[in-house]
Order: sequence, then C-alpha cells, then structure tokens
Amino acid sequence: MSIYLIVTRPLKWSESKSVIYRCFQLAILFYILFEVIYNQRYLKTEAPVPAAVRITLQAPNNFANFAAPSYCNVSLPCTFWGANEVQFPSDGAGVAFFTTRASALNYPNLPGCNPLRVTSPSDPCFFSPTNNNVTILPKSYIGGIENYTMMIEHSIRGKATSIAIRNGLMDGHLYDSNGKLIKTMTNSTRIVENPSADGDIFTVQEFLSAAGADLDAPSTAPGANKAAGETYRSSGIVIAVVIEYLNAKYQEDQLYYNYRPRIIDGNEYKVTENLVNGTDGSVTLVDRHGIRFVFQQTGTIGVFDFVTLLTALVASFTLLKVAEIIVEQIMLRFLPEKQTYEEIKFVETEYKRGEGVEVKPTKSEV
Repeated sequence: MSIYLIVTRPLKWSESKSVIYRCFQLAILFYILFEVIYNQRYLKTEAPVPAAVRITLQAPNNFANFAAPSYCNVSLPCTFWGANEVQFPSDGAGVAFFTTRASALNYPNLPGCNPLRVTSPSDPCFFSPTNNNVTILPKSYIGGIENYTMMIEHSIRGKATSIAIRNGLMDGHLYDSNGKLIKTMTNSTRIVENPSADGDIFTVQEFLSAAGADLDAPSTAPGANKAAGETYRSSGIVIAVVIEYLNAKYQEDQLYYNYRPRIIDGNEYKVTENLVNGTDGSVTLVDRHGIRFVFQQTGTIGVFDFVTLLTALVASFTLLKVAEIIVEQIMLRFLPEKQTYEEIKFVETEYKRGEGVEVKPTKSEV
C-alpha cells in the first residue's frame, strides 16, 4: 500500500529575489524600532486616575489704572468686582465659573417671618420673588474680566503603577482648538511668572482665545435674545478643557500634560445666588451669567516594564516571517519562473509500508 504526500521545502532565492526579501526585512525592522522606541511599547500603561483640579482667580495687579473697556455703556453699564465676587463659588472641584454679567435685587422680608424657617410651601413666609423689590445692581457687565488671571492646579495618580504627581512637577502646553501650540509651561517659566505660584497662570483672555471663544460675538444659545444681538458676554458660555497626560518620549518616568480647551457651541450658563440677610431677613438674588470652565483629566501614563517590552518584541519579530511569506507568494504566483519555483517548493513523496519514504526528484533536479 502506497501513500502519496506533498512536502514543502524552503526556496533558495536568487540574488534579485533575496534583495526583495531583505528590503521587506529592513522595512519591518524599522517598523519594530518605531513601535518600540517612538511609540513607547516598553511602558506598562494605564489611564490616569484624576486626583484634583483647582482653579483660582485673581484681579490684575494694576487694576486701578485700567481704562473702562469698550463694551461698557454700549448696551449695558459696567461694574468692577474683585476676584472673590467674580468667581462663584470661590472653589470648585474640576469646574470654575467667572461672572461676566450680573444683576441683584433685594426682596424685603415680611414682618415676623424668617425665610429660612418655613413650615410648608403654603406658609406666607415661604419666599417667592415678587414685584416688591429694590434694585441693588442693574444688569451690568463685569469690567475687565479678560484681564483677570486664573491659576490652575491639578494632579493625578496611577492605579496599577506607583505614579502620583502634580502639575508643578511636570512640563505643560496650552493648545488652541485647531491644535496650534499657544504656550509652554516649565519650572523656569513658572518662576519668572510667579515664584510662589503652585500652578499654571493664564489670563482669562488666553484661555478664551485658545478655546476659540469671543465674548462679544453673537450668542448661538437657544435662549439668547438674537433679535437684540445678545452676546456671549451677556448669555454666558461653556468651555470644556481636556487635560491630557502623556509620557515624555525618550525620558523614563517623565510625564507632561496638554491643555486643550474648546467652546461648547450653543451653550449658555447662568446661576442665581440666594443671599439671606440675617439682620432684617431680606433676601437678595444675584443673577449671574458668565464663563463656565469644565475640566476633564485623561491620557495615558506608564512606567518601564521588562515583561511589556519583551512581549512587544516577540510580537513584532513575528512580522519577519511575514516578509518570507510575501516573497514566496510573489515567486509562486507572479514571476515568469513560478512553475519552476512551485516544483522546487512542493515535492511529491511516496511512502510504502516497510520500504520508507521515496522522494521523487523535480524536473529541475533530473
């Protein structure tokens, strides 16, 4: 009884085919180096765990010498507030609100009532805005808001790694909404701006420009008075700021971050502050419109890990076998000598029980 088998054996390539093979190998080798070194495949990576983002505001140092901005007295008058009055609330986790337009009405208390101690909604002392009020502040813009400075402090930690760091120990960059670099922050630049500062300092205008926002542009918010040409300064605006954390290339355990602000088109933002006077029980409602910054921490951070590097190398070097397969397929399917190559590559053998295997020679070997 005979059994016929087809056995494959490696091809011996001519010099021209060997050049093609070596070119494929060289291209794959460059790809491996690119992936391992440039794309940092030697790092054990993870998404950063957000720790904290804190934003504080400060009025310009020479604020008293500022001239009234051009938008004052065009449609509304201006009032000038300190940083504590502009930012509401004064501290927020990952968010900040800066007032650009405000008004305030005071509602006198009914005799014998305490608006904070009301037994039911039907109680006559239950506070509800009425026409019986006194205007403390008419609708007004906050003058010079673009010249205020904001300081941003933020930190992250790793979950699977031991990374825990704040932005004062990293370099950072501010990019605009089109990906253009606007500003770079390093330890040296921070010392020049403010040696005692714990974070990154920007003017409000710098962040607005980076986000592509213009407070005096017509508002696209659905609730804006478009017939009157209401602007973002009046309606308010929302800006989302992504803080992206990454490993610095070719620098082990060195991280950096990027600010990427962008305006949320069509959004307005307002908040009403309720103040109760403990002396006479009157209620003051402060209607605020302004800039709402929302910060989101994201990115990829990592540390060197030998097992990760070894895994990347093993997976990458398997691609070298691909070069051999590609060249063989070219030789077997597309070249004029493909029939000869096929006869050399695939050999028919005959196996007879008790007699072993007989390999039939190819035509080229006869």
